[in-house]
Amino acid sequence: MEKANPGVVFEEPLAGLDPSSPPRFIPGKGLYLGAITEKEMGIQTAAATEKEIAPLYVGESQVYRSSWEKSSSFSGQQQGFAYSTSFIDGKDSEKLNIGQRVQVKAKRSGPEAQSYEGKIFSIDKELIAIIGKAEVILQIFDPGHTLQVGDWVNFETTLGLAATWITIPETAILDTASGCFCYVFLGKGHYLRKPIEVAFVSQGVGALKKGLEKGEEVVIQGAKQLWLLELSLSQSGGPSTY
Repeated sequence: MEKANPGVVFEEPLAGLDPSSPPRFIPGKGLYLGAITEKEMGIQTAAATEKEIAPLYVGESQVYRSSWEKSSSFSGQQQGFAYSTSFIDGKDSEKLNIGQRVQVKAKRSGPEAQSYEGKIFSIDKELIAIIGKAEVILQIFDPGHTLQVGDWVNFETTLGLAATWITIPETAILDTASGCFCYVFLGKGHYLRKPIEVAFVSQGVGALKKGLEKGEEVVIQGAKQLWLLELSLSQSGGPSTY
């Protein structure tokens, strides 16, 4: 009589795990969790979606001209606006445009730093060949004259044009020494770790070059715990008593 394949005997019960079953890991097939373990780990999932998004550039800039100063016909700078300067990577400067809107926030202590509307006033690329950076001047609407020379501000703006990407929440992304991954929920307590390639992360959302299809359910809470559990099970070679 032909002997049964021990691998099949081991895997068959996993299709209908008892709620109290200990977690199991099968190389190439992923993690299998009972309902009690899932609840204890607080796992939450969300579907990968298609979204039009652009990278977000975040930087610091220092005010060198206050808004109370009179307009200058020589420089084109106007009263009622503060002006700040920053140096950014030359490659990033190629993706910015004069007149582009920026959101500015005063870099001061306290929970409610004041916010301002602004735009890119000028981009000077002469220094790129020397230090690899371009000088970017921001024009900040400040009719209340609250920004003073020497103040530092944080600013953010889009870096290049928006495009359609497969996106997942940033919390689903695991950037490890072994590579970049996420966990896909396959139903009935079954979770599979999949490699992904992230183009960029912007506003809490990761844009993916490859690795997932639209609609796949990914773990957005509990992904790190799943990774640690997988490491533990793969090293021990048996079920966990999580």
